[in-house]
Amino acid sequence: MFEAPVALAWDRRQHGQKAAVEIVGDIHEYTKLYSSKESVDYPWINARQLFDFNEHFIEWGSPVRDRGGAFMTSLLVMLLVIMPILGFYWIYIYNNEFTVTSVLILLGGLLFGWLSTTVYWYIYLRATLLTALCARYRFNRTTRKVYVLRPRQFGGNVVLDWDRVQAHPYWRAPGNLKLEPGFQHNTGLREARANASGGFMMTRGLLLYWPPLDAEDPNRKGEELLWVGQWQSGVSDWEYIRRFMEEGMDAVPKPEASHYRRKGRSTMLQHYWEEEMDPEIRQAELLGEPDPRAKLSFIGRLLPLPFLFANSLGQWLCYWPTFPKEWNSDCGQKRRESGIGPEEPLRWEAKL
Repeated sequence: MFEAPVALAWDRRQHGQKAAVEIVGDIHEYTKLYSSKESVDYPWINARQLFDFNEHFIEWGSPVRDRGGAFMTSLLVMLLVIMPILGFYWIYIYNNEFTVTSVLILLGGLLFGWLSTTVYWYIYLRATLLTALCARYRFNRTTRKVYVLRPRQFGGNVVLDWDRVQAHPYWRAPGNLKLEPGFQHNTGLREARANASGGFMMTRGLLLYWPPLDAEDPNRKGEELLWVGQWQSGVSDWEYIRRFMEEGMDAVPKPEASHYRRKGRSTMLQHYWEEEMDPEIRQAELLGEPDPRAKLSFIGRLLPLPFLFANSLGQWLCYWPTFPKEWNSDCGQKRRESGIGPEEPLRWEAKL
C-alpha cells in the first residue's frame, strides 16, 4: 500500500520536494546510503515478498498490510456524513417541521462530516482503498533497469537505471517525532529518528533512492523514492536484490514457497493462511520449535476472523496493475497475472 508516498506528498505540499525527501525519506547529508556495489549483509528473505523469480528479473511489491481495518474505519468515517442526512430525513418525514436551530445543527453536522471524511481520505484512506493493490517493481539484470508500476497520484509508472540506485536499508518512519525542515542538523533528532521503532505500526524497512539527475535542478527531475518489500525488513532484502542484480540468480538463496506473494486478489481463506497463519508458523520454525503449528495461539487464530470479509471487500475496491507491453520488461517471456509461487520457466533466452 502507499502510506509512505502519501506522507511524502503531504510534506511536499507543506515544505517542498527537498525538505519532504529529508523528512519522510530520511535522505540527507548525514544518512549513509549504499550503492549497488556495496554489500551490507547476507541475502535472505524473511517474509512473503516475491511475485516472480527467474534468471532475468525478480519482481517485488511495495509493503502491504491488511485492508480490513481500513475498510471498517472508512465505514465509521462515512457515518459522519450519513448521520446528519438521516437526522434531516427524520425531521422532515416524521416531524414535518423545521426550525432555524435544527437546520443549522444539521447543516453544521453535514459540513463537519464531509470535511472529516475528506481529510481522513486524503491523509490515509487513499493509500489503501480505491487504488492499486500494491506497487510492483521488476529488477531486471538483463536490461539493467528497474520497472515501476504504481498509481499516477503516487508518482506513476517509471523506468529507472539500476546503476544510479542508492539504498537506505535502515529507513524508519518518524513515528511520533515532530520533524521540521532542517531537523537533520540537530544531533538529538537524528539519533531519535535512527532509534525510532517506526511508530505504532512498526513502519520501517528498505527505501531505494534515485537522486536528481542534476543536483542544481530546482524541479529535482529524476528523483525517485521506492519503498520495497515488507515492513520490518530491509538490510537482507537489499542484499538479496543487490546480489541478484550484480551476480545473478545463482548468487542468492533459491526462494521457498512461503516467500512468494499472490498476484491479484486473494480469497478470505487464502488471505487467512498466507498473511495470518503462515507467518506465525514460519516464525516458530525460525526459532527452532519442533512443532511450529502447535505454537499458534487460540486467540491468534480468532482475532483475524472478523476482518477477513472486510479485507476482501477492501481488495475488490482496488485494481491489479499490469505492465505496459511496450516496456518489454520481461525480456520477451509472457508471465501470468494471477496465482502464487514460482513461474516456469526460470531460465530462457532473452528477446529484447
